Formats: sequence, structure tokens, C-alpha cells
Amino acid sequence: MSNQLSFKDKVVVITGAGGGLGKAYALEYAKRGANVVVNDLGGTLKGSGHNAKAADLVVNEIKENGGIAVANYDSVTDNANNIIKTAIDNFDTIDILINNAGILRDVSFNKMSGKDFQSVIDVHLNGAYKITKAAWPYMREQKFGRIINTCSPAGLFGNFGQSNYSAAKLGLVGFAETLAKEGYKYNILINSIAPLARSRMTENVLPAHILKQLGPEKIVPLVLYLTHPDTKVTNSIFELAAGFYGQIRWERSSGQIFNPTDPNFFTPEAILNKWDQIIYLEDKPFNKTQHPYQLSDYNDLITKAKNLPIQNDQGKTKITSLKDKVVIITGAGGGLGKSHALWFAKYGAHIVINDIKNPELVVNEINTKFGSGTAIADNHNIITESQEIVENAMSHFGKIDILINNAGILRDRSFIKMTDNEWDAVLQVHLGATFAMCKAVWPIFQKQEYGYIINTTSTSGIYGNFGQANYAAAKAAILGFSKTLAVEGSKKNIKVNIIAPHAETAMTKTIFGEQELKNHFDASQVSPFVVLLASEELQKISKLKTGVTGQLFEVGGGWCGQTRWERSSGFVALSNDITPELIKQNWSEITNFNNGKSVHPQSTNESSMAILQRVQKAVMSKQNSGENNNDSKSTGPGTFNYSTKECILYNLGLGAKSTELQYVYENDSKFQVLPTYAVIPFMQSTISLDMDSLVDNFNYTMLLHGEQYFKLGSTKLPTNAQLKTVAKPLQVVDKGGKAAVIVGGFETYDIKTKQLFAYNEGTFFIRGAKVPSAKQINNKRSPFAIQNFKAPVSQIPDFEIEIQTDKDQAALYRLSGDLNPLHIDPAVAKSVKFPKPILHGLCTMGITAKAIYEKYGSYDELKVRFTNVVFPGNKLKIKAWKEGNIVIFQTIDVTRDVVVLDNCALKLVDKAKL
Repeated sequence: MSNQLSFKDKVVVITGAGGGLGKAYALEYAKRGANVVVNDLGGTLKGSGHNAKAADLVVNEIKENGGIAVANYDSVTDNANNIIKTAIDNFDTIDILINNAGILRDVSFNKMSGKDFQSVIDVHLNGAYKITKAAWPYMREQKFGRIINTCSPAGLFGNFGQSNYSAAKLGLVGFAETLAKEGYKYNILINSIAPLARSRMTENVLPAHILKQLGPEKIVPLVLYLTHPDTKVTNSIFELAAGFYGQIRWERSSGQIFNPTDPNFFTPEAILNKWDQIIYLEDKPFNKTQHPYQLSDYNDLITKAKNLPIQNDQGKTKITSLKDKVVIITGAGGGLGKSHALWFAKYGAHIVINDIKNPELVVNEINTKFGSGTAIADNHNIITESQEIVENAMSHFGKIDILINNAGILRDRSFIKMTDNEWDAVLQVHLGATFAMCKAVWPIFQKQEYGYIINTTSTSGIYGNFGQANYAAAKAAILGFSKTLAVEGSKKNIKVNIIAPHAETAMTKTIFGEQELKNHFDASQVSPFVVLLASEELQKISKLKTGVTGQLFEVGGGWCGQTRWERSSGFVALSNDITPELIKQNWSEITNFNNGKSVHPQSTNESSMAILQRVQKAVMSKQNSGENNNDSKSTGPGTFNYSTKECILYNLGLGAKSTELQYVYENDSKFQVLPTYAVIPFMQSTISLDMDSLVDNFNYTMLLHGEQYFKLGSTKLPTNAQLKTVAKPLQVVDKGGKAAVIVGGFETYDIKTKQLFAYNEGTFFIRGAKVPSAKQINNKRSPFAIQNFKAPVSQIPDFEIEIQTDKDQAALYRLSGDLNPLHIDPAVAKSVKFPKPILHGLCTMGITAKAIYEKYGSYDELKVRFTNVVFPGNKLKIKAWKEGNIVIFQTIDVTRDVVVLDNCALKLVDKAKL
């Protein structure tokens, strides 16, 4: 095509290009005219071994298709210079670099060795540094370069068993953000992607139906667009998978300011008293919620803070939980560490003052102020002697409760001048020491089933900073590492949080500007927040299920704010042939944060499932519209056609037998579809309710179908019809900030006769979602739907029956439109903590209603509440109590001895059996 984005004569280096994503990149670049260096060591997924075959096969395929490519077999960690030399020797330059090479060494943090940690850091982060360093001079000289760093959802959000991988991957983002700032004037543009693609890394951990959608070919178009000479995007991060493309950015709360002048009033208690305002993401008169690329305007904030009354409101809660707690603080000989130590001592804690330079001075000051034995000195090396630090604390105090990783160094230099020693030193002191110290205390915290870790990142790590490629990479890596620790520690009540402090210390003083030095951002303006993060009082007021953990805060100058991720609603391409040109055409949608549909994922699972949900929603919308669907039951939005075949399938899905001809034989004089078929058009139309726009932070994986109600248009449903369903939200309410409730009303009518087929109301609970006041809806509902039908406890049922479900029942019920893999795929069930697939709740409802229908006859209204799951093959017991024309009923899973349907009733019609 004439407008195809060409890479003719551009030289592209791709690491790890022997398979998966790297191979897909190489083939497409070559197809579009690029000269490609296919680098692959040819090792195993864990990084062992060496085999030139992988790279050679890709090169041969490119050449067979008329492209130009050469192979390189060097390791990014050991000989990155030679990879770039291959490009220069063969093609005279390097234009585009794709940092794609990687290995996995997944293991829980408790079992992770230092070697496992370092090897992943070396390949992903240090390898990217080395090859980028080799390419940088050529790009600067020619004033052109495009670089892609490959992050991961595990890096953005943390992921169990991947503390090394999470650290390396977010470190790459911090590295890219700094390079973007340094390279901009040289037309070197750098972006990061966090793909979820089918590769050797994912094929053993994701179910087959999901893998089918995750071809690496769907990642390639965005990367090609970002690296094209005409594209001017830089310093950005993108999440992508299965045809979804979205930008992710930082979102920083407006936070809260306190007058920091008097330490008697700028206290942990004052901060606790305003905690909701710190994490509240709305504009305030003194500051706005921001989507930043750099640190806050601390000069402005401290000026405003000092105009407040000195006596900050202390609230009613006193911090007492730190008394006699034992705290290890690294780098506590001065600056922030010393300030933290003094504040913890003030609240009754015992402190281990670790520093390589004379920690005794701080120890003496603390013991003089707060009593002999309050603090002890420790001058062990935090990288190589972390265990000795822990042993020192245990021998003196007998326990450890809190770890503050604070030690650090700076080796600032522009990237072109940075030495390997400067890179390595900063990563070792910051990241290496943080890993070592956390590793040393982890067994103790696990055994005692609690502990607090506060790790120190930096605004340079969050946003990048000119001249600090090493520091930004290390500090971003600490953030990714900490998020995984928070995930792994949650079951043992180990809280891990991260701060990005803004304070004048010996380390930062050399980079502070004149105005910052004048404002004097004292370390004591950070420490009260750190003390609060280590307190039980904060955890008690948290509205989060896991408490305050895995969170990032920026603090300094009397201002405290929370920083989190925000992802655009993005663009979904359903074609199997997605192109960079399509990405270009839909760029505004990919980067759109202003349509009210952005999300704030908090975990890798939440993020990935939300992406797949977005893709599935697009697929269903396409199916419901009838587009490109020649054999569909849908012929347009909200339409649903069915015939006798669908009726028989549905009846069989509820347990109908071959002897029950009225359910399974279309020529029987009494042939019918069971009344609960009324929910099937509803089930097909729930997508039209557009739940993700009704609430904030919607996540399909956190959705529970709580209740179902329907009213029939006729006591006997037709056995074939063309239907149209119109959905509207009836109620959208917030449940204390911990969940949202959506009640949808679904009116289904016959297109030909215009008669009502059925009216449904579905109640859905979305855990973790919120409903701001402007979005809340509270319309009138059907009286029967909201009536309480409590099963009589002391009254013998009028009707009772046991029904054995079939182990294949879920598979059969799927044919009525239940395409949720949770009900068929063991891997999906396991991923959400079920031992095996579960039966759809509407199937359990249908089985129950069939038995009651056969006992009492026709009904026109039914209401159930889903209270637990049923596994196919389990035995159900149905109990019913008839009160006039109302039958109250309850269903129990006898196999598991749990009530699965409760608060249930149906309303018999006049001709029902009496």
C-alpha cells in the first residue's frame, strides 16, 4: 500500500529475537525494508546454554522472504558492544534498538537466592543498559534513534514469585524515562511497553483460550509505529495484549499539606487525621490531581503549607503501637535515616542505627534523649553483611518489627559519560542492598506473621531525571520489587510500602536549586509519614482489604500525596491482521484519558484480566451487531434469535432426560422451553449495560452476580422467536468505598409481535469498584425483586427433593450461551482460586426452578440470591415452602453442605397446581 509505514534502509537491532516477540519484530521490520540484526544467545528460558540455531533460523526466514538480516549470538550481559558492532560492521549504523531479551527465574521470595535475583537483573536491566550504552553515541551523532524497553505487568504492579523480574522490568521504565529526557534534543525517542504476549514465558502459565488471543504478532504493530521516523512519541508507557492498546501513566493525588514548622504539631497523628485527603484523587484549592512527568512543585507547596496554622489538628487517635518495636534503619548515620531514627525513638521504639560511617554519634544522641539502650550501632555492609545486621538486632533486642531501607549514593552523570562502575555502584547500593536486607528479615517476619518494610524510591525513579540513568533505574527497580513483596507478604500480614522523599540531605544537597535550599526541605518533614506507615493505627483505618500495603507515596515539605497508575480505555483491534497504520489511525483512542473510562489497575491479574475483558467486550459487541457473523443468533445490537434446537439444548443443560419428551422432542404435543429460559437473552445482553462506565475502577474478575429476578411476559414462552433486549441501569450505588452495586433492568420483547417476552433484573457486586456521587443512580425496582423471602427455619418444607447434577453439566449448559471459561477451563478456575470449574449460578437456578415448576406448575415471577458455588457432579437439595401463591425455596449443595441459593421465591399463576 502506498501509505505503508516504511523502514527501508533503517538498521534495527533486536535482542532475544530467536523466537516469540523478538522473532515477530524481526520478520515485520525486514518485511518493511529494514536491515535487521537478529540477536539471540539461544539459551533456555532460565538463561542457561548457548545455541546459534535460533537466530540463524530467523535470519534464514527473513532472507527467504527477500529481506536483509544478520545473526548475532552474543550475550547482552557479557558482550553487548559486539551486538552493536555487528550492526555497524554490516550496515554502518544503528537506528532502532528493541531491548527484548529476557529470562525467568520465578520463585517465591522466601526461596529466592541472591543468584536468582541478580541473574534476572543482569539480563533484563543491566543487559539493556550495556547495549543501549553501546548504541547511544551513534544515535547522538546522527541525531536519530528509537529505543523500546520491554517492561511487563509484573513490573508495573508486582506479581507473586517474580520479585526479581518485577524489579528488573520496572527498572527498565525508570531507565527509559531518563533516557527520553536526555535523548530528546538529539531526536532519540524512547518508550516502554508492557506486553502480555504468548511466548515461552507465558505459554506454561496461561490457559489455552487466552493464549490463543495473545499472539506476539499483536504486539508488533505498536512497536513498529513507535519506532517509525515520523512518530514523535517519547517518554511513554503502553500496555498491550490480544489486540488491546492503551497508554498507562502516573496519577498523583492532590494530597494534603501541613504546616511543617513545628515538629510538635507536624506529627504522625496529624497526618493520620487527614489520611483520606492524602489518598483522595480530587483537586483541592492548594493543588490539583496531576498526571506528572516530574516531581511536585515542592517550593509552591511548602510556601502554602507554611501559611497554614502551625498547630495542625492532631485528631483523636494517638500512635502508641510503636512502643518497644524494633526498627532497623540503613543509612541512619545522617540525613533522612537519622531523622527517621529520632522520630521512631520518640514513639518508644528501639533502633538499630546502621551506617558505614560512625553510627555511634546518632546512637549517643538518641540514647541521651530517650534513654540508655534505646538505640544500638551497626556498621556492617548492607549488601554483603545483611544477615549480620539482622543477627545484631536479634541478639540485642530479641526481635525485629520494622525495616527501613534508606541507604543510598549518587553517581550522577549524563548517560553518554556514565561509566559501568558508576552504573553498577548505584544499582548495588540501592537495589542490591534493598534486596539483601529484605531477604534477611523475611524469614523472621514470616515466622511471627507480621512485619513492616518501608523502601525508599525517588521521584527520579518514578519519572526519570536527566543525568541519573543509574539512580532512576535503581529506584524504579526498588518500586517494582516492593510491589511484589507486598503481594507475597499479604498472607503473612507483612506490609510493604514505598516512599519517594523530597528532603535536603548530604546526598541531595548538591542537586538542589537555590530556591529549594532557601526553603530548606528538612528531613524531619518526611519522617512523621514514615513513622505512620509503620504503625498499626494506620492499618486499622484503612478501607482496603489488605490494609495499606504496596502503595507509593511522595512526601516532603509538609506535603503528602499518593501516586498510582492510570490506564486509558484504549483501543481494541479485532482483526487478525493488525498493522502499524491501524495504530496510527487510532492513536487518539489509544491515548485517550478524557472519556471517563480510564482504569486504575492495582495488580498484574487485575490489569491483565481487565485488558482481556475489554477485548471480550469488543468481541461480544461485534457479535451482537451481527457484523461479520454469518451463523450468529444475533442480528444486531441487543437482538437474540432462537429456535427449537436452542430450547432443547437449554432444557438438557438443566438436566432434562430423553424420557421427558416435552423438553427434548420438538414434535411432542407438550413441547416447551423451561420458564427460566427468560434469563438467556438477558445473559447475552449484559454487555450493553456498559458497567465499566457506570463505576470507577471496574474489573470483570471482581464481579459477582448477586441476585436475579425475572417476570415473564407469558406463562408459556414461545419455542422460537426473534427478540430484542433493551438494558438500562436501575441502581448504581457505592458500598462504603469497598465495592459497587449495579442493578440492571433488561426488557426483552418479541420483534414480530411487539409483546413482552420477559423482564429481568440482575444485581452485580463489583469488589474494589467505587461510585462517586455524580454517578450514583437509584431508580425504582420491581417490588417482588426487592422483597425478602427468608426460608423458614423451624417449619418443615412442603416439598423437598434431591437432584444429582452431572459432572458434565457445565459443559452442556455452556451451549446456551455461557462462554465464561470459569465454567469449563480448569486453568482459569485455578487462577481465581477454585479447585475446578464451577457450575453457572443461573444453571443452578434453572435446575431448582425446574423441580418446583414440575411440582407446583406455572409461575410468572422468580427471584433468587446466589450465595455459594456448585461444582458439577455435586448433589443438590431443594426445599420449598408454599404460602398461598408464593413458593419460598432454598437450594443446598449437599456434597459441600453449603446454601447456594437463598432468599428465593416464585409467584404461581392462577392455573398453577394447588
